[in-house]
Amino acid sequence: MAYPKLMTAKAVYDFAVDGGAISTITPARSEVIPANSIIVDAMTCVTTAFATGGSPTLVVKAGGLTVVASQNPATHASLADEKVTVNAVADKTTANGAIQLVIGTAALTAGVIEIYVTYYQSDISA
Repeated sequence: MAYPKLMTAKAVYDFAVDGGAISTITPARSEVIPANSIIVDAMTCVTTAFATGGSPTLVVKAGGLTVVASQNPATHASLADEKVTVNAVADKTTANGAIQLVIGTAALTAGVIEIYVTYYQSDISA
């Protein structure tokens, strides 16, 4: 029996490249996670502080799943500059999908975040 390998997909959201409008953004640098993968966790690393003119919300999605729940980068410590945070997930993807950032409530005007999603690839559908 072959044991599954733990895989990692990476995305880098960069305001200067990807923009910051209220929308769902697939970063220019984002890997795809296959359907039926079991996501273990999502790690975020803010490398340039987020800036905004309002009170935005950020959600990270991958393969039809929310892997980082809605947070306000202005007030949530996990999205502070130079902060690394691990978010437990333990769920199975429903579709092939790139890592995405959902910006709500107010647009961003600056920021860079690296997102690492670890998962096991499964050939069995849910």
